[in-house]
Amino acid sequence: MPDALPAALRPQIEMLLGGAVMRAARLAGGDTSDVWRLSTARGTCILKASRRGRPHQYAAEAAGLEQLRAAGPLTVPGVVAHGDAPGGWAFLLLDDLPPVPETPAAQEALGRGLALLHRAPAPGFGGTAPNAFGRLEQVNGVGESAADFFWHQRLAPQLRLAAPHLSRADHADFEALQARLAALIPLEPPALVHGDLWHGNVLYTARGPALIDPATAFSHREVDIALLHLFGTVPERVMAAYQEGYALAPGWQERRALWNLYPLLAHLNMFGHGYLARVRTVLTAVLIMT
Repeated sequence: MPDALPAALRPQIEMLLGGAVMRAARLAGGDTSDVWRLSTARGTCILKASRRGRPHQYAAEAAGLEQLRAAGPLTVPGVVAHGDAPGGWAFLLLDDLPPVPETPAAQEALGRGLALLHRAPAPGFGGTAPNAFGRLEQVNGVGESAADFFWHQRLAPQLRLAAPHLSRADHADFEALQARLAALIPLEPPALVHGDLWHGNVLYTARGPALIDPATAFSHREVDIALLHLFGTVPERVMAAYQEGYALAPGWQERRALWNLYPLLAHLNMFGHGYLARVRTVLTAVLIMT
């Protein structure tokens, strides 16, 4: 495969790595970055870069990875460097975590690790620097409670962006949800959450289950559990191990719809009208929750 690394990035990346990039293989990336696996004399590493991004977005991602690393239970890629380069490029350089086959033992380790992550003490709801959910800025101001944080720092900003898509009836339904939100969310201490824990951001590696591409926050732990279920099936062993380590409050399966209003609204804002029907379906289900 021909070298696909942009010429504007090469000098700075090679300086940071202390040697030549011998091969750059493009990988399937997200919606915000181009991604390469770089082969160098020191081994392989992962480069994420974008002309659409801003350096602080990658700085925020690096900070989120370090938060998860400090919490300890699950593997995250090491941060080599982040910054900007000529031509309007911003980049993040990470250690490579080659995937290995998923096994029942690895699934159980993921469940146990998530439970330990969510048990780690957190100072309160919100209160960290802004980061990003996909290509949208994610504000993490302080909330008085899980419900306060979820409404003012998550749903309300997305609703403002989604205004061109939403009808008066949609806005009325969200206002009804706001009035009921505190009653729907079980009282629990805040937790450090990955924040974008769909299955594509979980890797099974030789070093154990790993988390990538975080959008970390101090929030309610059910945020992660809900998103893990949003775009795929979660192996039973993952949830059994999680429940053994840190049992969820009754009704968590139904509350997944509540928490997933945030990523669904974000997808509506990033990708357009095609997500509106699902937002409305989920909101209807939430409004009849008891």
